[in-house]
Parts: sequence; structure tokens; C-alpha cells
Amino acid sequence: MRGLPGWLCRRRVRRVSVTTAPADVLLQSVAVLRHFGARVVRCDVEDGTLEARLAAGARLRLSAIEEATGSRVTMETDGADWHGVARALESELARGGTA
Repeated sequence: MRGLPGWLCRRRVRRVSVTTAPADVLLQSVAVLRHFGARVVRCDVEDGTLEARLAAGARLRLSAIEEATGSRVTMETDGADWHGVARALESELARGGTA
């Protein structure tokens, strides 16, 4: 049996700048990820990193680095993100999580 097509397994990287501190980015990310049924495997507030397993099986890694005006957030997904969790997370972080 052959593996999955390359376009399903490729790594996707998203970057967004936000006005909140890295610790707040991680807390907001955990809430959004859990809403989508993801399992947070690791969350290190001191390093500003988070790793989660998405419901579809893909792995998402997030890093938040402090900048003068807030944080620079990088999200990487390995595998298929069928539910668009990374896109939804990027959108929530960009708008500050306000309803």
C-alpha cells in the first residue's frame, strides 16, 4: 500500500503578528484548539511553545516570540488539517479572540 499523496502530508507554516503577550497567545491557543477537539500534548509558557495533535491526526506546533508591539506567532502543521483548525486559530489570534 502506498503512502498518502504528498500534498496531504506536506508541512504548512502560518505566521501572524498579534498585540498580546506570548503567554496570552498560548492560553488563547489552548482554548481554541480544545474547542476543535485537539489534544494539547505540550505547552511551555517559558519557551512560548505549544504542540497539539489535531482530531484528524495532524500535528500542530506553535511558537510565540515576544516583540516590541506584541508577539510573532508561527504555526506549523504536519499532515492534513481537514477541519481548518490552523486557519481558525490564526484568525482568532489575529482578531484577539473577541466575538
